[in-house]
Amino acid sequence: MRIAYPVARQIADHARAAAPNEACGLLAGGDGKISSAIPLRNIADTPSQRFRLDPQEELRALKTLDAGGLGWMGIYHSHPHSAPIPSRTDMVEAADANLLHLIVSLERKKPQLKLWRIDGDSAEPVNLVFDGQAENEEGGKLTKRQRIALIMAGILSALMLVITAIALLPPPPELRPPA
Repeated sequence: MRIAYPVARQIADHARAAAPNEACGLLAGGDGKISSAIPLRNIADTPSQRFRLDPQEELRALKTLDAGGLGWMGIYHSHPHSAPIPSRTDMVEAADANLLHLIVSLERKKPQLKLWRIDGDSAEPVNLVFDGQAENEEGGKLTKRQRIALIMAGILSALMLVITAIALLPPPPELRPPA
């Protein structure tokens, strides 16, 4: 399953903004790609420990998806203090085995997103590929131009260090002919 990188960022940002409560929302798209996320209000009695989608917002969001020609692919929610693994409550409350469940963990500095297919008592991880990830994001790969610029900066820094060291050397001692 693929997810548009900006959508993954939107979901992670929503999770951070909602913390210490769990964030939640809908996943939409089609043809094996999550191309949209719709944040919804968490109306659970204990939103720091679980989530419950606001049914009125969910209905409006589903109508918006239909109008936009997008398919409902699943839901997302966050785990502010634990790993992106379905809890027992997540598994019990998963209503439809056809819907995917994206869990965002905030237990580390960088949010972790993990996709699951939950069917009754079993949860199976689904491979998640990030489409269009920014090349220079933290933890991402550098472009060839960026690598060359870093190498050049290193060479220039070393050259400047040598020039500075030579300039700071004391003058050579005077040599006098033997008397």
